[in-house]
Amino acid sequence: MKKKSIVPTHWYNIVPFIEKKLGYKVPFLLDPKTHKPMKAEHLAKFLPLELAKQELGSEGMYTKKEYILVPKPVLDLYKTYRPSPLIRARKLEKYLKLEKVKLYYKREDKNIIGSYKLNSSYPQAYYAKSEDVKIFVADTGPGNWGMGMALACKKFGVTAIIYMEEDNYKKKMHKVKVMERLGAEVIPIKTKHGTIAASLSEAMKIVNLHPKNKLCLGCLTAYSALHNTIIGLELKKQLKEKNIKPDALIGVVGGGSSFSGLVFPFIKDYMGKTEFIAVESTSVPSFSKGEYRYENPDLLGLMPRAKMYTLGNDFVPEKLGASGLNYHGKNPLLSLLVHKKVITAVPYSHKEVDPVQALFKRIEGFKPAAESCYAIKGAIEKAREWNGQEKTIVFTITGNEENISIYAEN
Repeated sequence: MKKKSIVPTHWYNIVPFIEKKLGYKVPFLLDPKTHKPMKAEHLAKFLPLELAKQELGSEGMYTKKEYILVPKPVLDLYKTYRPSPLIRARKLEKYLKLEKVKLYYKREDKNIIGSYKLNSSYPQAYYAKSEDVKIFVADTGPGNWGMGMALACKKFGVTAIIYMEEDNYKKKMHKVKVMERLGAEVIPIKTKHGTIAASLSEAMKIVNLHPKNKLCLGCLTAYSALHNTIIGLELKKQLKEKNIKPDALIGVVGGGSSFSGLVFPFIKDYMGKTEFIAVESTSVPSFSKGEYRYENPDLLGLMPRAKMYTLGNDFVPEKLGASGLNYHGKNPLLSLLVHKKVITAVPYSHKEVDPVQALFKRIEGFKPAAESCYAIKGAIEKAREWNGQEKTIVFTITGNEENISIYAEN
């Protein structure tokens, strides 16, 4: 008898649960000029229409349906690298001298680009192709989103332009070559602030040149969080097979899409039973020291204003190895749940986190991305706190620094 696939066929839409069960109103997106609530047709000036509807969560099925069917072409691509492995970190447990505490990590890096970014780049390119987008425009930090977007656009036959801050462009030239080999045009830019918010403004300039040019975002948005719930839904199935109930789910937060995708499917059933811990950098402490208010996602204020935890769109962080965390704000849905104390945010400095990369490589056998080391650090500290108790901690590896297998593609 053929074993049923563990790859979820749906995404989880948390908006109905937030509004109807928790009783919290999801804040509107505001027009950057009028500051009035946006509707899908207005947001569709920047995004493919279906992504605009997913972003607002206020029209059609997104207002009431908790489970959204994954389009078949996207699901077929998911099945080329999913399910992603769930691994017991026995060697790390032994190194930490843990008693009773169990550590598991879900490897979202086990795919051709070594990153979780395909979870959202595939559906975004699919919707762009469905609506005959002329140019799909993106910005990328250290290059993972750029690679994911370039690969997705190649699969669906969409023209891709990717902006990349000059410092990252020079440091991550191997990733630039991957993007270019996949057919994307990669444009290095030097901005005064040198941040993702500044790069977004440059991308928006291209979007505004033609009504068929659209924006492709790898984090922050509600729709990228929706797509990444494939992580949490799949993890629920894996844990059920192992008869495991997690006491803590821990992930790194830059813009917030991977962490949102991890925890959103668990909140309904596990709130009050499981700790949801979002780990951020003290260099970009949006949750810890930012304000919960409306802010522009980009530097020039061309994009819709969102209510989120923010340090201000002109915030310039100190340089840190994890350049993927270099963003002033956090996902609005995630921000709301942190504000309501459903989710806990914990900050660590890069000096505390940087040694984790070599440690994990030595103990578990592969080199996680600098960003993922924040999740590992959070898990290590929680395990030490709980040592001696019957507890299970699950954390995510969202990327790695090993060789990128996409070089082998023709």
